[in-house]
Amino acid sequence: MSLFGDFYKKPINFKKSKKEEMVSHSEDWSAAILSGSSDLLSTEGRLSKFTYFLLIAVAVFASSILIWRLFSLQVAQGRQNTLLANSNRIRTTNITAPRGAIYDRNGVLLARNIAQFDLVVLPMQLPKSEGDLNNISNSLSAILEKPNDELLTRLKEIKKSDQSEVVLESNIDREKSLQIEEKSRLLTGVFLESNPKREYLDEGMLAHFLGYIGRISAEEWKESPQYRQVDMIGKSGIEKSYESELKGTAGKEQVEVDATGKPIRFLARVEPVAGNNVYLSIDWELQKQMYNAIKSQVEKSGSKAGSGIALDPQTGEVLAAVNYPTYDSNLFAKGISQKDYDGLLNNDAKPLLNRVTSGNYPVGSVIKPMISAAALEEKVVTPSTTVNDTGKLEVQNIYDPSVVYTFKGWKLEGIGNVNVVRAIEQSSDIYYYQVGGGYKSFQGLGEKRLLDWYQRFGFGKKTGLDIAEESAGYLPSPEKKKKATGESWYVGDTYNVSIGQGDLKATPIQMAIANAAIANGGKVVKPHLLKSVQGEKSLVRAAPVNILKGDFISAENLRLVQLGMENVVSQGTACCSMKSEVPVQVAGKTGTAETSSEGFDGKNPRTKPHAWFTSYAPAQNPRIASVIMVENSGEGSQFAAPATKEVLKWYFNNR
Repeated sequence: MSLFGDFYKKPINFKKSKKEEMVSHSEDWSAAILSGSSDLLSTEGRLSKFTYFLLIAVAVFASSILIWRLFSLQVAQGRQNTLLANSNRIRTTNITAPRGAIYDRNGVLLARNIAQFDLVVLPMQLPKSEGDLNNISNSLSAILEKPNDELLTRLKEIKKSDQSEVVLESNIDREKSLQIEEKSRLLTGVFLESNPKREYLDEGMLAHFLGYIGRISAEEWKESPQYRQVDMIGKSGIEKSYESELKGTAGKEQVEVDATGKPIRFLARVEPVAGNNVYLSIDWELQKQMYNAIKSQVEKSGSKAGSGIALDPQTGEVLAAVNYPTYDSNLFAKGISQKDYDGLLNNDAKPLLNRVTSGNYPVGSVIKPMISAAALEEKVVTPSTTVNDTGKLEVQNIYDPSVVYTFKGWKLEGIGNVNVVRAIEQSSDIYYYQVGGGYKSFQGLGEKRLLDWYQRFGFGKKTGLDIAEESAGYLPSPEKKKKATGESWYVGDTYNVSIGQGDLKATPIQMAIANAAIANGGKVVKPHLLKSVQGEKSLVRAAPVNILKGDFISAENLRLVQLGMENVVSQGTACCSMKSEVPVQVAGKTGTAETSSEGFDGKNPRTKPHAWFTSYAPAQNPRIASVIMVENSGEGSQFAAPATKEVLKWYFNNR
């Protein structure tokens, strides 16, 4: 027998360790699950079939979620995630398109672009840590000459901004831009962008009409989301009205960047398309002549302000438009300081007011040619109808005849018998009192027909000039008076309105359009500042001629009115220097408009009347129609007519 015989035959009962028991138990339990052995399940606590299937369901559900998530990320959202990844790797920047220039009708440059850089921040690309932000602000502090703390605070604010781009600093000159470029690798999320600013070469003489550009505001961006939040946009005048033509189309550039946002290599570039050039109908040399003529008469009369406009009566093209005093559009284009703005705003002469389009004035006797046309068309008068101008008109109160109202003419001793031609020539107030409001047995137009004819000539509504800054003036009526004051309309109101006084107010451009209608044969034209829009190589479009109203005055009646205006210059209230010094025949009308005791601001007394003069020339084939008005200066013949003479003398000697 072998030494180990009994050992092999008899089972030896070794005691298992606790760990071994657990492993054995687990193996048996797992085997039971896999084999479905009910015996072992029973011995291990009768694990229910429900628990078994629950475990299987949990495993399947978890696997399904994982598979679906992988599918969603790689297939369904694959394109979007690729774009997001690329957006972190590829930086796309806009290239600002050169803005179109603005020229006068003869090609004289009035507004151009000059080099300027903006320091732009992309909030999403700024570093997260304050230390990295501090490094950026430190790098910029010395260059921008601003305290580091101020810049750091600003960068923190920008970091929290919901804007895609924010301008940190504008109007950076070339020297500073080169210094910033040298440190560009340290300026994560901050870059230089060329954003040329506007320079206006008009010496302020066209400021109210050229307008200016500035950074787009939050309100403007909401209305025009196609712009970037750092873009420049037209704010007023031509710059605003023709923004779509001037702006151009921005280009794009793509570069690959590393994890810190530093450029690695250039990928692609789409060149910007420059904006179209805008040519105005303005004649720059004529503009300067009119500006200097008005300035001279303002200073001579002791007035503070004046205005004037000249246009082609056949087409409505504005040849010159003057506001004096004026301001420099470059102040606004570069970002006006509060001090400069307050200085303009608080100036008694109101240089910011566009008097030509928004100054509401009593017009005085320059309205008389229009009333003459109305009276002839309505057959209130004929060419032979005469009125005896004795210097005054006395009207009894209809309720109390003992009360007599006296309406005086400008010439107290009277003018004598006048017909329509002589009434215009000598500016007879007495004639127009009766033509407008009637007198005793003479039936005048009456307020309804009178005001209707004023509307036909364009008073009481905007002319439609192609800039937004325009007033409708004020055309009174019995209804408006009743509503405003509670009082009825009297014959005295009609008398006052018949000579361009009372509550009737008009702008110089409205007066110019009415005057042009007399000059051009009875057509109310729509005025415009645009001559044409020119592309790089060809004409884009020309401004159309727009006749708002025509054929409302017969040629015979119109000729009588024109003859009266010709006589004003040859032998009437504007005789005779214009006749001798202007090389063509001129037709015109003087006006001396009484004002209230207060000016526009309601504070400064204004006792002198406004001096007006309307004209057109040559009388038989008009090429230019003009209106000049010198505020609170005196007689129209004394101040407005001489300014007109200088303008027309230059024009017909040089054009």
